[in-house]
Amino acid sequence: MRLVENVHFLSVSNEYSFFSGVYGRKVVNFIGTGSGSASLLTALYELIPSRIECLIRIGASGGLKGARIYDVVNVKTAFCMDVVSKTLSRAKRVNATPKIVNHINDMLARDKIASVIENAVSVDAMYLFEKEIRRAETQGAYCWDLETATTLAFGKKFDVKSASVLQVVSDKHGSAIRSYPPIRKLNFVLSVLNALTV
Repeated sequence: MRLVENVHFLSVSNEYSFFSGVYGRKVVNFIGTGSGSASLLTALYELIPSRIECLIRIGASGGLKGARIYDVVNVKTAFCMDVVSKTLSRAKRVNATPKIVNHINDMLARDKIASVIENAVSVDAMYLFEKEIRRAETQGAYCWDLETATTLAFGKKFDVKSASVLQVVSDKHGSAIRSYPPIRKLNFVLSVLNALTV
């Protein structure tokens, strides 16, 4: 909230935290949806009447094939291995909007934040992913996250520019960021705001 002006809450629900603010003379909305693709989709459907111009997921991920904790991952493609994104996209994978990915990458570089443009995989639940994760990793997934594919698939279905920027909070070797949720410590949120508003 400290990054934007004229903050006001758009919901009195205890289910989702939803507030709006102004940054760079543009209105930006933030919504906390809880965990999981089904929860995210419920929240996104509530936003359809708001005529969303661009949708960015900002979150945390588990690292795969060489990913290290604290890596910032600007997702280019997500593997749809959860029921929600499979149903939405009707495809095995879904792409982020290339122009948005590139613009975010430029802003991260300008702000001197090291990042990678990589693939992610989304799964149904943290404890139901091992087979899907292994398969996606062999196909080039760099990290896994519950909600990225749903974000991108929703964007594809409703013609909304979409992307996902994740911070790796754990890796395959057992290393992990101690503080959780890590969203409070993400140093790239301002870069994403700049990418949306500059």
